[in-house]
Amino acid sequence: MTKIIKIAVILFFVSLHLPKEASCQAIKTNIPFLAIGAPNIGAEFTISRKLSISGDIMKISYLYKTKEEVFNSLSGGVELRYYVNPKYYYTNNMYDGFYIGPYVLAGNYNVGFARNSDPSKNFRYHGRGVSAGASIGYKLHLADRFKLDFNICLGYAHLNHDKYHLGGENVNFPLEVKLTKQWLGPTKAGISLVYNLFK
Repeated sequence: MTKIIKIAVILFFVSLHLPKEASCQAIKTNIPFLAIGAPNIGAEFTISRKLSISGDIMKISYLYKTKEEVFNSLSGGVELRYYVNPKYYYTNNMYDGFYIGPYVLAGNYNVGFARNSDPSKNFRYHGRGVSAGASIGYKLHLADRFKLDFNICLGYAHLNHDKYHLGGENVNFPLEVKLTKQWLGPTKAGISLVYNLFK
């Protein structure tokens, strides 16, 4: 949680150095991830009537000590959004409607689950990844200050990790190092509650 606060502060100061045309108009949180106990926060900066920059960060932290299972991840991403037919822009300085644009996403992970009854065949993967592609979504107008943002990112992901035993005396000694995996398809999705800072 403290890492998220630190990164949120860094993002705030980075936002101060955005182009003069850009201004932070909204903050948001991804509801499904928040519901499963994964804190996340995001912000959207308007650049022009049809362009904005959206960024977010999320932390997932689960540890099941009984089986030494783990699911930890810290990730953040940035999108450039082009609103095809923006609505309500002149009334609240934050548009609604369909948008599309490029995105980049990066993060680290430490994941291991007990999938086999034989402990020697259960593994943990610790590494990092990057992704880039197209972000597609629709922002629904709810009220003067509240929006609902449906979003999916489709693109290429490159993962680089070390492989460990999930438990036992060799838990901290990698079996294999610098393994890579590629993925082409959905890399991120969400339903975010958006709060306009200015009407």
